Parts: sequence; C-alpha cells; structure tokens
Amino acid sequence: MTKKLTCLVLALILAVSCFSMVSFAAVGEKIPFENSEFFTVGDYSVHYRIYGERSARPGVMLLHGFGLSTASFEGLAEEYADNGYFVVTVDIPNFGYSSRETSETELQSREDVVYALMTELGGRWIVGGHSMGGGIAINVATDHPQDIAGLVLFAPQTSVQASSVMSRLMKNRLVLRIFNSLFKVGTSLPFVFTPMVEMSFSDREYAKKYDVSRISTPLKIDGTGAGIAMMTSHTRGTDFEKFSALNVPVVIITSENDRVANADNLSAILAAAPGGSEHFTVKEGGHMMMEYNSSESAVLTLPVMAKCA
Repeated sequence: MTKKLTCLVLALILAVSCFSMVSFAAVGEKIPFENSEFFTVGDYSVHYRIYGERSARPGVMLLHGFGLSTASFEGLAEEYADNGYFVVTVDIPNFGYSSRETSETELQSREDVVYALMTELGGRWIVGGHSMGGGIAINVATDHPQDIAGLVLFAPQTSVQASSVMSRLMKNRLVLRIFNSLFKVGTSLPFVFTPMVEMSFSDREYAKKYDVSRISTPLKIDGTGAGIAMMTSHTRGTDFEKFSALNVPVVIITSENDRVANADNLSAILAAAPGGSEHFTVKEGGHMMMEYNSSESAVLTLPVMAKCA
C-alpha cells in the first residue's frame, strides 16, 4: 500500500469515527416508531415512515443526510402532510433502522434500493434530500426521470465514486473490523455528540437543549462501522449533465451559516441545476436548517412543490 493511500485510509477512518453513523443490524422485533414500516428488497431491509394519506398529488419521499435518520425529517414531514401530501421518510441502508451491509451482502446501490421502494409504493414522486440524501435524490431523478415530479434539496452534497483500489480496500475484512470497532468506541463516549450537533446546527444554545439520543440511539447498533465502510466501496458519483437536463421543478435550500457542507460541491450543484430551479438561502439552522426550522423550510418549498405534477 502506498504512503498516500495509507494516509487516505487513516483520514477516512478518522473522519468516519468522528462523524458517527446510523444503522440497523440487530434491532430485534421492536418497531422503532408508531408509523414505522419495513420493505425488503434483495438482502436489504429498509425502514421507512409514513405521514399523511394518498391524494392526487405526487408523493414526497425524503432522504436524510450522512449520520442521520428519519428523525431529522419528522417536523418537515408533518408540515408537508398537513398540507395534503403523502410523505415517506426513509433510512438509507447502513443508517437508522435499515440494514447494515456486510461482506455477505449482495450489494445494491442506494439509488436502486430507494427506487425499489418508490416502485413498491407506486405513483410519481417529489424526491427530497438533505446533504448526502440530496445527492442520492439527484441520482434517483436522473436514473428515472419519468417517475419524478420534482426535487426538493436541502444543502445537497454529491458523492465521489470510489476508485477500484479504494473499493477493494473498503471491502477488506480487516478494514471492516476496524471501522466497526471505531464506531463502538466513538458511540460509547457521551461527549462526542454535542459538538457534532453544535456544528451541524450552527447554534450552541440549540445544541445544548437538543435531544442527542435522536442521533446517538441508532448509532449504537452493532455493524454500523462495517456497513459504512462497505457503503463507501460502491458509492456512486453524479452525472451533472443529466441533472441539468431534468425537466421538473427543483428547489434548493442552503444556509448562510452552514459549517458542514463542502462549499465547492454545493456550488457545482447550484451551477448544474436545471433552468428555472429556485434557490433560497436561510440565515439560521446551519447545515440542518430543515430540522432547525421545519416551518420556514416548508414555506419556502411548498410553492415549488405545488408546480409538480
């Protein structure tokens, strides 16, 4: 292994250990929430939650960011449901209460798993995503434009496709064990989460009052670290030309005080957004603006969603 590659692996392990993740492995028979449902596709068990009832409008499918779960969209999902939308929030594989990927998993892309759920539920969809989930939402839309009525993106971030060398490395059993051990140690430390929350919301007082169990509880499920390593091995990139060619309403929400999003990546997404896309910048809430103030996020996005047919 070259020195450069070794440094890259160590940096990735450190970043992942500091930026904990959510998972599913051995959750048992307990249903996480009253509105929880599970969908099976291949080797994956996908946890999702339903708000509202079907109507003539397209459904809304919301995809959370890195290290998060359906909990980050609770307020916004309720806002959309109150405005007559059928809303589904999804735990991306290796997060929340969806499956952990292992060396035994017959791997599918995150986009294919999400689309399988969309197909199972039927109809056309407005796909929304926060951060990592925004990148996944864009990919789902460019893969299946015929089923997409619109995009609602909150501080979206696209992923970089792993090289063949990195892909093989992230599937190595020793690396999987290292990642898993790091997550066990990281999630056992009570002081880890509050600084993460403060950085994510860009509000120290809000972080002090925030119920960190919303993040920490699912992070403690065994298999998370290994699942994230495995996910890294087959993460997809984004085709910006196909994104620009989409012919659906798109709204992008960003925050002035975002201390998490990669500014260059965000700029690239804004530059590639289809003609007629709307972009709003909020002052408060940082990277997690849609959870920090779900009402404002709804007010800014609902008029664009009304154009989605």
